[in-house]
Amino acid sequence: MASFSASALLFQVGELCQTHSAMDSAPLPAPKLVSVSPTHARFEWFLLHAGFVVIGIITASLGPLIPVYTRMWGITDAQAGFFFPAQYFTSLLGVIATSWLLPRFGPSKVLSAGFLFLTLGMGFLGVSPWYLTAFCVTLNGFGYGLANPTTNLRGTQLPSSNVAAAVSLLNFSWGVGAVLCPLLVGALVPSMGVRGLGLCVAVLTLAISVMHFFRHAPIPVAALQRPKHSFADWKEKLSIGPAVPLVLLFFLYVGTEASFGGWVAALEKRLPSSVHTSVLAIAPSVFYGLLLLGRGLAPLALRHYSTMIICLAGLVTACLGGTAIMLARTQPVLLAGVGAAGFGCAAVYPIFITWLADLYPHDANWIGAVFFSAGSLGGAFLPQLVGIIATKSHSLRAGFLVPLVASILMVFIALRTRTEKIKTV
Repeated sequence: MASFSASALLFQVGELCQTHSAMDSAPLPAPKLVSVSPTHARFEWFLLHAGFVVIGIITASLGPLIPVYTRMWGITDAQAGFFFPAQYFTSLLGVIATSWLLPRFGPSKVLSAGFLFLTLGMGFLGVSPWYLTAFCVTLNGFGYGLANPTTNLRGTQLPSSNVAAAVSLLNFSWGVGAVLCPLLVGALVPSMGVRGLGLCVAVLTLAISVMHFFRHAPIPVAALQRPKHSFADWKEKLSIGPAVPLVLLFFLYVGTEASFGGWVAALEKRLPSSVHTSVLAIAPSVFYGLLLLGRGLAPLALRHYSTMIICLAGLVTACLGGTAIMLARTQPVLLAGVGAAGFGCAAVYPIFITWLADLYPHDANWIGAVFFSAGSLGGAFLPQLVGIIATKSHSLRAGFLVPLVASILMVFIALRTRTEKIKTV
């Protein structure tokens, strides 16, 4: 998954890039809720943050667990790559389901259902044969699709002096979980196995699910009425010059981030200097840690430079990082490349969302579904392609050509997107 959720980034993007375009990417407009008492609000904020830390651990777990899976079941990289569409495609289905469930049952019940799916997925993680564990990953993906947009949407409804900052901080908790995940895998899997790790996390998700279920958040009386759009409306909006290039950017970016974050642990374990008996792989933590740091520093850079300059600088840095990853023979070189890739990716996705808001200042709420769906498909397809190429070529390094080429393509497509936008003005 993109390290910060799309819905969260849309809430903070106006502040991040200092534009006047504002949009809300939640699946549907937020129902107005009655005021929440300060005590209850503080507890609910705590619950949302705790849930996002756990979700960060779960969604980032594919990276450090892929080497474990290949060793447990002797599966190929192509087979291991199937775990990525299992997670990303079903998360898209979860988001779609959220748009129907949320106005009917309210945020508490939808969050409870999301964490229940995560409980089922983690509770049976590691069962044999491998494709049963892949099915557990689909449950995790669907649960993430329910919980992620609902959490962000609920964060905009709770008392806060600055909604954008509050939602941004909420998603920072996701990043904390993603950074901690490889460390937890390295600490628990050697002694407890994948099943033990999954059960430990399942206890947490079950507790969060139960607490959400028994919360008494107000439920909308009826489903929200959303305007319907014809095929002609969709076609008209997508025929705008920069639209198709921007769709490709969303597809390539999410796939690139998922490829780097999902496969660097496996490559780290195959280095000549690697300790093959150890489960700990710190490369994913470096990637998500530098991505988290870069996203925090992005607002400072955007005060002095345009979004295009920051975007191109980030993509070039990611290209350099991808090249270093492919050429690395020692862990320090690999970690340097991984850090550069993570730092380079940091501001790119928020900038793409800013361009989307600029392109559709009044229609992004509904037309944005096309772009975020493209991102989910990229997250499903490109990491799997890494595994297929690695298996065919007998080299995981060759598989990293996928995110490297995608990063290079994004440089040229970003330039074309900006050129097309100038022509349409």
